[in-house]
Amino acid sequence: MIKFKLKQLLEQKEKTMYWLSKNTGIRPNTISQWVNNEELDEDKKVKEINVETLDKICKALECRIEDVLEFIEDEKDHSK
Repeated sequence: MIKFKLKQLLEQKEKTMYWLSKNTGIRPNTISQWVNNEELDEDKKVKEINVETLDKICKALECRIEDVLEFIEDEKDHSK
């Protein structure tokens, strides 16, 4: 599973979702969905994000892709 680390990254950089929206052109509601992805119902979770958008986020926050996203193996994958 892919986990967003955007909430922690914004806190670390002392930036807001609004700031990120203004500096990337990404809708505030979309950024909010990524930041709050962990608390959302399964059917409302983020399903995809494109490379261009990730590039904008990394440039605006002066970070690397692994600062934004993290891969975590699903527990059910371990049972195979």
